[in-house]
Amino acid sequence: MPKVSIVMPTYNVEKYFRKCIESVINQTLEDIEIIPVDDGSPDNCGIIMDEYAKIDKRVKPIHKPNGGYGSAVNVGIENATGDYIAILETDDFAHPRAYELLYKKALENDSDFVKCFFYHYNSYNRIKTSKCNYNFSIINSMPNGNFNVREYPKIMMYHASVWAALYKSSFLKGIKFIEKEYYQDFPFYIEALCKAQKISVIKKPLIYYRLEPNQGSSTTSTDRKLLNMPINCMKAKEILKKYNLYDELKEYFYYHASLPNLDFYRRIDLKYKKEYLKQFRELFMEIKKDKSFKFVYFTEEDTIFIKKILSNSFILGEYYKFFKRLFYHKYYKNEYIIFKIFSFIKITIKNNNYKLDEILRKVESLELANRELMDKMEKINYE
Repeated sequence: MPKVSIVMPTYNVEKYFRKCIESVINQTLEDIEIIPVDDGSPDNCGIIMDEYAKIDKRVKPIHKPNGGYGSAVNVGIENATGDYIAILETDDFAHPRAYELLYKKALENDSDFVKCFFYHYNSYNRIKTSKCNYNFSIINSMPNGNFNVREYPKIMMYHASVWAALYKSSFLKGIKFIEKEYYQDFPFYIEALCKAQKISVIKKPLIYYRLEPNQGSSTTSTDRKLLNMPINCMKAKEILKKYNLYDELKEYFYYHASLPNLDFYRRIDLKYKKEYLKQFRELFMEIKKDKSFKFVYFTEEDTIFIKKILSNSFILGEYYKFFKRLFYHKYYKNEYIIFKIFSFIKITIKNNNYKLDEILRKVESLELANRELMDKMEKINYE
């Protein structure tokens, strides 16, 4: 029985796969089991993992028809034989001592699972440490020993990053990823937090989380699959209620849920924005009449925005038209112009001033400025 099984869901990541699997093969913890799961990948990932299996007997590939990320992870976990199990996405890669340190911490504390931090990695730019959903204080205040989510509820505000963790195999029984959907990590993370009695943390980045142009990840996607985020957040909310933790942890839960949903709503293709907004509203509707909910960790702008969604049909009508006009305009290719627009919108939201005509006039003037700038740039490039 190996000490650690590393499950590696694999689909269409040939460009990054070798770096990932070699980072696992070269771990300082040698007593590991490596389980790359070929989820019907259309590229050469399945062939590559078979090549490594011939070189290293610890590599045990699984080939299956495409069923999605959740299906691949579930199959890998079902076939794992290690005392502990890790999940590593195959466009990312691990620090050489990652699983040695995670395993040592897990044994030391008899933890149900151990989390670590991670780098934002871009091979074109400098590596940057993850800022914990832009709230570095959560990292600094995490306990050094074991804790549970009641004792330190702020962990629910941290990036789910289920791939930056090590789980006791017996603990994972009964916890599964939702299959045939996208963004299933949040329900999994919430259930792990609710079920665990012993959580521990290594306050070091041990995983390199790749964020690059044209990568095809959730950080750059704009298509219909983003609509799964509010749906899966609602499923995560039901998990909280199942464990009778909703009332106690709702401030932390909704804060976490707001971050990806606000981002995805702003990013999704225009034709899906209205549908996303309706699902967003449904996700937050439970706090509309909840006088005990205080928006403790929200920014002022996000608080106003969410309250408007919940209380004012203007958001679902005219304000939607404004966002439709604002985001993904064909001329919005210049970062300075985008910055100017967002600065203007922040002031508008902060002052609670939703005079649509004034906003549109301002946006139109910025559109014109951007259009003229783009024309000049195209002319210079042509010459």
